[in-house]
Amino acid sequence: MVISDLETTPINRGELTSQIRYKQKAFAESRSDKESKVLGQYFTDGPIADFMSSLIDVESLDPKDVKLLDCGAGYGMLTATTALHLLENGIERLEATLYEIDEKVIDSLTEVLEEVKSAFSRKGRVFNYEVINDDFVVERPDLKSVKRFDVAVINPPYFKYSAKTSVYAKKTADLFKGDPNIYASFIAITLATMADNGQVVVISPRSFLNGLYFKGFRKYLLSHSRLDHIHIFKSRNKVFLDSDILQENIIFKLVKSKDSFSEVIISSSNTIAELQYAKVNSYPKNIIIDNSNNEGFIRIPESEKDFEILQKAENFPSNFSKEGYFVSTGPVVEHRTKEFLNKVHFQKDQVPLIRAHNVLTDGIYWDGRHKKDLSFDLKETFEKHLVSNKRFLILKRFTSKDEHRRLVGGVYEPIENLDFIAITNKLNYIGRKGSDLPKIEALGLCVLFNSAFYDHYYRCISGNTQVNATDVRLMKTPTREQIIQLGEKAATYGVLSYENIEHIIEEIPKKST
Repeated sequence: MVISDLETTPINRGELTSQIRYKQKAFAESRSDKESKVLGQYFTDGPIADFMSSLIDVESLDPKDVKLLDCGAGYGMLTATTALHLLENGIERLEATLYEIDEKVIDSLTEVLEEVKSAFSRKGRVFNYEVINDDFVVERPDLKSVKRFDVAVINPPYFKYSAKTSVYAKKTADLFKGDPNIYASFIAITLATMADNGQVVVISPRSFLNGLYFKGFRKYLLSHSRLDHIHIFKSRNKVFLDSDILQENIIFKLVKSKDSFSEVIISSSNTIAELQYAKVNSYPKNIIIDNSNNEGFIRIPESEKDFEILQKAENFPSNFSKEGYFVSTGPVVEHRTKEFLNKVHFQKDQVPLIRAHNVLTDGIYWDGRHKKDLSFDLKETFEKHLVSNKRFLILKRFTSKDEHRRLVGGVYEPIENLDFIAITNKLNYIGRKGSDLPKIEALGLCVLFNSAFYDHYYRCISGNTQVNATDVRLMKTPTREQIIQLGEKAATYGVLSYENIEHIIEEIPKKST
């Protein structure tokens, strides 16, 4: 059976979503990856659509007048699933507005909506729809119409665009500062179109939860809505089945309201197949939303253990900036400085280039013998690419999602007779503002960053495999005095192994409460 046969064949929600899924899959396979990425088009699977629609609080809606928005409708999976969910739960009249920029899917989308309309009609209910074949962000319906929506269940497109040349640049400047990603624009405009207490359910990347680029977007969301629910997938793949996208995604629900709230529901599942068995917990708002600074990071404890870690971290009295530390990214961008890079070592006008493989918990090792070791030639204009030859804690910026540790760092000890050192931009380095970093203090930082406790803490803050300097700057820390105490204890060990680090760090939560 194909969708064109649906008009004469009664069908339940499961059968309809299966047919939409068939169409989505065939369409996705007919397109190149490049074509999909241009539109940021990744279709929603049936189980995800079912779960998203289940988050709607139907009892808070007026059953005789519900207005639904889908800002990137595709083949209609989210609208169809949501509409039938509302029908099953007593909604009598539903008015749906759907935006879809890709004219190639409009006919199939209309067929699906007609089937939904028939399903409503068979129960004596009303479903009306309007399909707008246009760009939701460019159109800005929140500015052109007084119509406001009660429910929006959306899967916005995902792609970056040029803040200087794209048609999307500054399109949402009246809502939030910055141009981080197209999905943020879709979500912000959707929220702007909602009526008071309107419900918005979204599947999107989790990258907006932290980091500098999404600061304005987070501020807009948190000042105009209540964060009601976040669902996380512990596996990064198998969320969008027709693509190899590895972006870590979440499902979350917002309620348009400026009222205060005290808790946020966090649920989790390994994959979409396990959504019905999701683990659910409620956590205090102050644990989920960091209000200790103006960044508004949103943190996700994946377990009770993560919650306990966040609670302990909340008791840390300070952060890196307050304690006089700076965190910077290595200045050597290797593909842009190829003329300076050399596999020949120990020449007079060279310095070592510190790369990720040189970073170990027990120190930074560069002897020129490793096959990946490189030197940096001191040619003209070399200065802008180097840093002073001082003691630093050096952190890897990139690790695999499935790697045992996200935070991996080692202490760099200054090499004699060098004024400068080269550090790749695949690394971050930490030092003291306006002075040298003492050896004992550097050891204390090394213990802190390489501890399982701090690694779990960072994972609660950031779902990215990239360790961003901005995130590190805002992490809660013990006092400088306590960090030095860690270093003094570390100095009594011969080797700074992970096992030894855990012995050293075990008293930190107690010291900081």
